[in-house]
Amino acid sequence: MSSDIKLDFLKELANIGTGHATTALSQMLGGRLFQLVVPDAQMLPFSEAAEYIGGQEQIVAGIFIVVSGDVGGYMAFLIPYDSAMVLVRLLTGDDSRELNELARSALQELGNIMITSYLNALSKMTGFLLAPSVPGVAVDMAGAVWESILAGAQVANEVTVIRTEFFADGESIEGNIIFLPDDDDFQKIARVLGLEEM
Repeated sequence: MSSDIKLDFLKELANIGTGHATTALSQMLGGRLFQLVVPDAQMLPFSEAAEYIGGQEQIVAGIFIVVSGDVGGYMAFLIPYDSAMVLVRLLTGDDSRELNELARSALQELGNIMITSYLNALSKMTGFLLAPSVPGVAVDMAGAVWESILAGAQVANEVTVIRTEFFADGESIEGNIIFLPDDDDFQKIARVLGLEEM
């Protein structure tokens, strides 16, 4: 499967998933004006992905799940720490900028909504049963979070990255959805969607 075909699939997934996430997060924010757009979707060599999402030294919050069912793999939502604290304030009203239990719980729920929105989009596109694990949360330098999230992922070549941008209460916040299907399962997705090269 060529990278162009993979990218077309990824952008379609990004657009559908964004629609689901926008609806769910608007409800979570009590109906406040909220937008979510996808400025970019990329398939990157594993070695470049951490730099693309902001560099390995940047402090980030990472929310991650293991995907099981008809397709196996990993998904994660990574967001710069400052942006994460803005979202925590919008969600909880807590402006302490501390990663307390309330903030951690809010981030876990936010990440869960983001990730499952894309997972549900993929399920609808393919008809596959996809089951997410309970989300985990890690806050550290991006390089360390990246390594901990991906420690169990058998990723040989490329990582799919969907860069997202929130607009909430006049503030712009960036984040990244990472999708790591097992290589064989990516081929399974491609077959179902008719994306394989003739």
